[in-house]
Amino acid sequence: MKQVFLLAALAVALTPGAQAVELNKDAMKTMQQEGHRIIEESQGGRAYKADKNFCLDTGDGELVVRKCNAGARTQKWTMDGQSRLVAHDGRCVAGAQLAKCGAGKGQKWKHDGKKRLSNQNKQCLQVQGNPPKAGARVITAACNKTAGQVWK
Repeated sequence: MKQVFLLAALAVALTPGAQAVELNKDAMKTMQQEGHRIIEESQGGRAYKADKNFCLDTGDGELVVRKCNAGARTQKWTMDGQSRLVAHDGRCVAGAQLAKCGAGKGQKWKHDGKKRLSNQNKQCLQVQGNPPKAGARVITAACNKTAGQVWK
């Protein structure tokens, strides 16, 4: 039986129409990043990093950025099965604040292809100030190409 499979594979390889598979490097990089994100979330959340080594933080009910700290629970976020961005304490991002999780469009988020955190209201999380400073507020604004809307 093994010989049949070996002969079939050899025949396909020697067929004039057989070609090598060309890898899409961008797709591979995207898949790798997605894999890292899944692992981070399975380990209790992930950090969303803005410019200048600042990370999204819970603040006192409003969203802010603070220097990234891998041990800070307030900088760990998960996307739940309903596309809500959930803080360590179980509250969800609603606009630029934390609130009880619900089903509204303002609580449905995605980390899009431009690395923005955008909700179903077509609003993105954006750091105030350029360059950002520790404690700077995070607001919602119309999604655009502003560097303050990029979250790695």
